[in-house]
Amino acid sequence: MEILQNITTADWINIVIASITLLTAIIALLTINEIRKQRVHSYFPDINMANFSFYVYKGDFDEENKSVYLYSYKNKKKENSKIGGFNELKIGINNIGFGVAKNVRWNWNFDFEKAKKIICNDENVKWEKNEDFIIIDCFPQNVEWAFDIEEDNIGGSFNFILPYGNENRETEIVIPDYFINLYWLYMVNQISGKELTKSIHDFFPLLELNVKYTDIHSNELSKTFLIEIRFDMIASPKEDTKELAKFRFEISEKQ
Repeated sequence: MEILQNITTADWINIVIASITLLTAIIALLTINEIRKQRVHSYFPDINMANFSFYVYKGDFDEENKSVYLYSYKNKKKENSKIGGFNELKIGINNIGFGVAKNVRWNWNFDFEKAKKIICNDENVKWEKNEDFIIIDCFPQNVEWAFDIEEDNIGGSFNFILPYGNENRETEIVIPDYFINLYWLYMVNQISGKELTKSIHDFFPLLELNVKYTDIHSNELSKTFLIEIRFDMIASPKEDTKELAKFRFEISEKQ
């Protein structure tokens, strides 16, 4: 108390001025730091993917062909359209950040053992693994498939992906065929079994997409997307129709 009593008015004024100066300096420092964060963020790329629906059709094939081949399209085909030839279902991969994503690489991962366990609950499905291939036979559904899983999962790369607002080209990657085909086989076996199922179980394994990329400062970033497949419509193979199903991809980021 005695010290405070000895402080003059001039001293109080100097203390107030010094406090204001210190507070102003702190605010300026925080502002500069925030501006620097915003500047760094302005160069930050952010890879993203969006949900979409697609249609699955039975291919036109010669009578000599023993197996049903599935073809997937984003848009519904007109009646009596030809279904065949080379077919790939692609999904867009975009950069919704503000900076360029460089050296973009990706690969796929899928739990084949879990898929095998639930698909082969149906005794009509024969599943064989031969080196990097899996071979699927299901006589009731007229299925004889072989998938090169190493080739399908290897992924690919882009040199760069521009921010979404500046991008003037479609940047797409191919969904592995096995994911759609195995899901269709699993679901269609449920609706065409000997006993009518009270409910359709839909707990098919998710497909993982692992993406790595760098910003302009060569800082490496990564994301893993989880692609879940669901059905809006699925037809019995016994129906006289080429349109077998309408599926949708629901995509989330792995935390």
